[in-house]
Amino acid sequence: MAQSYSFTNTTTLGDNSSTTMLNTAPTLTVSRSTADPITKSINMTGILAVNFIAGMNAILQSATLPSGTATLLFLNSQPGVVNLSLDNGGTIGGLSIYLLQFGAPALFQWSGTNLS
Repeated sequence: MAQSYSFTNTTTLGDNSSTTMLNTAPTLTVSRSTADPITKSINMTGILAVNFIAGMNAILQSATLPSGTATLLFLNSQPGVVNLSLDNGGTIGGLSIYLLQFGAPALFQWSGTNLS
């Protein structure tokens, strides 16, 4: 006799990782050579994930962040310091300057003023 099983409120293994999001969501890869200024202004129009491959001060353009309940992924995938801030003076994770650690993805949602 065949039995039927149902799973609810589960996650699909492999589909909830930062790697999966980087490969499936609209992603911006941000780099910087040593000849470039250390501060970059980041336009987030249509972007849900940002992969930093160099240390920098990244100022996110708040007017270009997606409204609604979109989850945004930020990843520092190369050794180096990435300082995130908003051009509107808002906070990221409760901080005016959020230190994005190497190898530690950060997920945030936009409130219209802050990323939390």
